[in-house]
Amino acid sequence: MRRALPLAFAAGIALFIAAPVHAEPVTTLVADVVDSADVQRDGERFRHVGSSYVFPSSLGDMPARKVTVFGPGDVSVQYTVDGGAAGDAWVDLYAYPANGESIAQTAADVVAAITNTFAATPALMPAGMAVRADGLHSGWFDGRLGERSLKTGYYVVKRGEWLIKIRATMPSPPTPETLARTAAAIGAVQLGALPAAR
Repeated sequence: MRRALPLAFAAGIALFIAAPVHAEPVTTLVADVVDSADVQRDGERFRHVGSSYVFPSSLGDMPARKVTVFGPGDVSVQYTVDGGAAGDAWVDLYAYPANGESIAQTAADVVAAITNTFAATPALMPAGMAVRADGLHSGWFDGRLGERSLKTGYYVVKRGEWLIKIRATMPSPPTPETLARTAAAIGAVQLGALPAAR
């Protein structure tokens, strides 16, 4: 029996070590981003390695502020003027694997995440926020995060085996300047065919 305990303990440790580990997202300020298996610098821009999608250095007046890697091939870049604080809007641009999901299922998952995170309800798209792209799914919502009332929307397309998603969030009710800045940022996003792989 005493010999069985160390064996059972060792087997338990082996199972624990063999279990897949889900890393926490890693967020880096744009000035500190170094080339990795997921994202590489391309001048002032950032290239998503898996899809060759290029994240621009700015979207309209909103400069890129930080890059987040959520997992293999799952990358976002956040754009904002004042860091998303004090009444500022922000836009998150994502490129990530579709993992075999249809665009309809992806859109349903995005809606569920927004609804749960923001206690959100569907809302009309703000004026000037319409986007045209093949296969586009989109929606806007009114919600809350803590004590803040927010308006948030998404746009997502599937390109090959990759998803490109825009998430735009702004205080509610937004000022005309915030609406114009956010509309310009969304309009600057490339949602067409992916560039050829390098």
